[in-house]
Amino acid sequence: MMNAKQRIGRRLAALLFAAAFAAPAAAQVLVTVGDYPITGKALEEALSSSPFATQFPAMDEADQAYLRGDLLKRLVASRLLYLEAKSQGLDVSEAFRRELAEYRIALLYRAAMDRLRAAVALPEQTAEELRATYQGDADALAAARSQLRGEQYRLRRAEYLAGLRTAAKVVVHDDRAAWGAAPETVLAEGEGIAVRAGDLDLGAESDTPPGNERMRELLDERIDLLLAARDAEAAGVDVGERLEAFRAERLPALQMERMVRTWIPDEGVVRDYYASHQALGTIPERRRVGQIVLASRAEAEALRSRILAGESLFELAREHSIDTYGREHAGDMGWLKAGTGMPELEQALAELPDNQVSAVVESPKGFHLLMVTDRRPGRQLEYGEARDRVSQALVAERMAAYFEELQSRYAVEWTLPLQQDAPQ
Repeated sequence: MMNAKQRIGRRLAALLFAAAFAAPAAAQVLVTVGDYPITGKALEEALSSSPFATQFPAMDEADQAYLRGDLLKRLVASRLLYLEAKSQGLDVSEAFRRELAEYRIALLYRAAMDRLRAAVALPEQTAEELRATYQGDADALAAARSQLRGEQYRLRRAEYLAGLRTAAKVVVHDDRAAWGAAPETVLAEGEGIAVRAGDLDLGAESDTPPGNERMRELLDERIDLLLAARDAEAAGVDVGERLEAFRAERLPALQMERMVRTWIPDEGVVRDYYASHQALGTIPERRRVGQIVLASRAEAEALRSRILAGESLFELAREHSIDTYGREHAGDMGWLKAGTGMPELEQALAELPDNQVSAVVESPKGFHLLMVTDRRPGRQLEYGEARDRVSQALVAERMAAYFEELQSRYAVEWTLPLQQDAPQ
């Protein structure tokens, strides 16, 4: 019997086949996770925001299909993590509430600044002078306009924020704005606003005490942030949709972080995993390989005799190899990792001295003559060198089982109709 993962894989194979010919309709429900439908529109939005968006139109149908299928799997996984995060109460945790509140403030502040920037316009006389000065040089004209608009924006921003402070009657307690102040210490206050030491974002500076001047800069930034955000909210700016998008993106990430901490509670777990998965740190030998492929053993033996007599394997490959790549590159197959070729060839290459032609090797592709012209020895990485790839492999292994568990906990219903000739 197929397990859940195999069933999903087969269903997804049908999706890939269908997607190769046309993108799904925007309103079409492709899969439902719990009570949440993932539509064709959601898939196309994920595609447009992916790193491959600009390359997608140039991809062939099979690659486009694979990418759509992979993105759909990711959307399903994200929704499963979202549901699990909510079931674990992460969405109502104090840490997430604070993060959501800070994100909301940042969105409102950005809206206020965008509105301010959009209102900046050059006086017509100034615009005329610029056009006359940079006549015929569109790039220079655009740069000059941008510079002047930037200067005007900075002036207006300073005036705007100063006006907000005056209106809110903000008082700054400079004597309290010092490193080490208790988190609840009020550093600035006004009508409807209070900034405490614990509100300042010290970030990377938390390990290095900033001077009083830097503390004041951080305090001013916080005051400006809160006042501009409040002004944008009063102006009717609605950030609800973007907050929901943040929630949908952040909660799965938090749940994943939580699981990684469960799977890797300490460094010893990663070390033990590496001890039992040494291949993760194995750098295989690399060989510079020359090759001729012939259709018959008799032809291969004849050419081998010519090579032993002094002719060049590479020149003969250019003339006689039935392997298209090898013929075009005069038999030079480049640097190949040990263990990545056909077993018959790997065995021959492992035993072959450098710069000597091999005996004829038969494979499903034909009859081969091989030569190793150079080698780069393999090695085993120390734990410190391999640590990142080992932890990634450990997490990937745990994730596979974890997602099967989530799929059994939350209903995943694939509703994309199969085409008649889709693979079964």
